[in-house]
Amino acid sequence: MKRKIIFSTIAVFLIVNGYAQEKLKSNGVIPVMSWGGISQSEISVENYRKLKDVGVNIDIAFFQNSDSLASALDAAGKAGIKLMISCPELKTNPEKIANRFKNHPALEGYYLGDEPGRQLFEELADWNKKLKNADEKHYSFVNLYPDINSNRSKFGTLDYNEYVNVFDSIFPAPYLSFDFYPVVDGAIHPRWYENMEFFARKYQTENRPFRAFVLTTSYLAYSEDSEQPTLDDFYQLYKTYKPEKTFVHDIPTLEELRLQAFVNLAYGAQGIEYWSFRGYGSPLDAEGKRTVVFDRLQKVSNEIQNYSGVFSGAKVISIAHTGLNIPNGTKHLSDLPEPVKILETNGEGAVVSVLEKDENTFLVIVNRDFRNAMKLTIYTDDTVKKVLKDGSLIPANEYTVATVVEPGDMAIYMFPKKNNNK
Repeated sequence: MKRKIIFSTIAVFLIVNGYAQEKLKSNGVIPVMSWGGISQSEISVENYRKLKDVGVNIDIAFFQNSDSLASALDAAGKAGIKLMISCPELKTNPEKIANRFKNHPALEGYYLGDEPGRQLFEELADWNKKLKNADEKHYSFVNLYPDINSNRSKFGTLDYNEYVNVFDSIFPAPYLSFDFYPVVDGAIHPRWYENMEFFARKYQTENRPFRAFVLTTSYLAYSEDSEQPTLDDFYQLYKTYKPEKTFVHDIPTLEELRLQAFVNLAYGAQGIEYWSFRGYGSPLDAEGKRTVVFDRLQKVSNEIQNYSGVFSGAKVISIAHTGLNIPNGTKHLSDLPEPVKILETNGEGAVVSVLEKDENTFLVIVNRDFRNAMKLTIYTDDTVKKVLKDGSLIPANEYTVATVVEPGDMAIYMFPKKNNNK
């Protein structure tokens, strides 16, 4: 009898322990790219490991010569980082650079430009063609403008839609990329969600993947029609700051980092770009030492990868918002997936995204407020599971109907796709 009791106790323990450890199936690694993480004078395995530690898996390498690129690729590869490479010779002799590095295991691709106007599209496409002729395996990367203010003449097109679509038709790339730094003077830029809606729509209707940015440093950006600051201005942020004609992005808090990353993912972004690892308040200081932003960013990066089973390769089914006042260009939440009976939020409101992946549907709820927690009331049927930050899956009915989503954070729920009310 005693032996039976022991066996029964062990069996119950194993069942409970196995149940508690049910995890979301991982789907590889979400691309996380840093802009200028390691400079030419800082090339070392140790420094690239700092990028790896903070959650970066791709770095854009801006170097002055191909020999430096060779050293950087070797060091980055040993640290488990891939490089998007750039140097003057990449433009003057692209075939030579491609032939030299195309077989290096740490090569991610070729960086060709940032925020080009329409007049540069053919030149970039020709450059890319030369690289492709020498290296069919790797891709070229160009980052596009956001649609952020009244100065649209820089696009060189009638509107933003034409700007992106013409580029996309001329320049073949595995994904689109645009930069938008939404936290401005302590508030959210009014056009951020319009941009997110635009790229999510392209992904939803044209199956066109995109990657989006998280601002990881303090940054100065001139408003409206003024020119952007030079890199020297950026490094001397507070010396060049003119309050009467500028917006300022302060050193990001954990909540601001989460909001940027999680809204991007909820809208279907298939990769995250961190800008930048240079300047005032960046994750690494001028001596390569960790700052407070490093620890915050490391936390967010870990959360991003823990959610790869939700977001990597997921398709956008719908995106809506709760709250009395919703962002420009968005729509109010009106329909819920069948397994979700009640969904209510207080305060500023939330992004509510429905994604599908494999046999599962995911309901992603992001608190739009990066300062205050949001009360979430959610009632579901028994098929729904809550996805925790470590990827654990817990039946949603194990939680109370009323819960809290911390500032800029998100709550995720999963249920079988067949139950999704399309």
